[in-house]
Amino acid sequence: MVIPESQIRALIRLLSDEDDRIVRTISGQLITIGPPAVPLLQEAEIEQPEMADRIASVLEEIRWGKLEEELVELAAQSDQTMSLETGAFLIARHAYPGLDVGQYRSQLDRMAHEVRARIGLRSSGEETVNALNRYLFVEQGFRGNTKNYYETDNSYLNRVMDRRVGIPISLSVVYLLIGQRLNLPVLGIGMPGHFLVKYESDRYKIFIDCFNGGALLTEKNCARFLTEAGYGFDDTYLQPSPVRAILSRMVKNLLSIYAKTTEPVKTARLTRYIEILGGEPREEGL
Repeated sequence: MVIPESQIRALIRLLSDEDDRIVRTISGQLITIGPPAVPLLQEAEIEQPEMADRIASVLEEIRWGKLEEELVELAAQSDQTMSLETGAFLIARHAYPGLDVGQYRSQLDRMAHEVRARIGLRSSGEETVNALNRYLFVEQGFRGNTKNYYETDNSYLNRVMDRRVGIPISLSVVYLLIGQRLNLPVLGIGMPGHFLVKYESDRYKIFIDCFNGGALLTEKNCARFLTEAGYGFDDTYLQPSPVRAILSRMVKNLLSIYAKTTEPVKTARLTRYIEILGGEPREEGL
């Protein structure tokens, strides 16, 4: 049912009531109306600054509800059709509700186009990986954030692209999204304690450590890392991670950071993300 604009405006005016119970009731009604109320709420936020905090709270709940709907829709897809890109930007919009996703998609398109120009038609897998690594980690300067490893912006794709720094999984997601645009055989590998990208063709197989400047690793290198880190080695540790598992791991990394802060609302919402994606992932780390 379409709610008349005049009725929405009347509800917004009632947010100024001194009775907290009335304010809670009216807020609930506006949240139920959802996106149609957003432009009018934004208008009132400017025109009635005395109600700005109450309006901002309602707007945040409406935006969260929209994000949750989109995440539910994404999570309903199969592992084969689920979009890593869509999911990663949904996570970013949790912290940056006004995010212009189209701008970042276009940036990824441009980056892939620039890499394509550096890869010859007959380039081998090794030449292709070297060209992509040189572009991302030398020309573009993407690197692991060793100084502030547990900073939340390391996990939000837009901020990783803005600042050119991140943690293993977020940098790997950038690599994967460019690789997908180039139709490269790249896969996400969610090892315990570290995340890698694997390039796997018939003639060339290599693991890429995006956190460490695109260092190239063999299976033996990975096994040694896992053993020295105390995880031991199991073949399953080097199996490709489904999109659902990658997204869950990204959210879990954020949860572990927010759990140490006094931000219960963000913690609760990220916990809901995990539930929607299908349960809490195993303790793999960042």
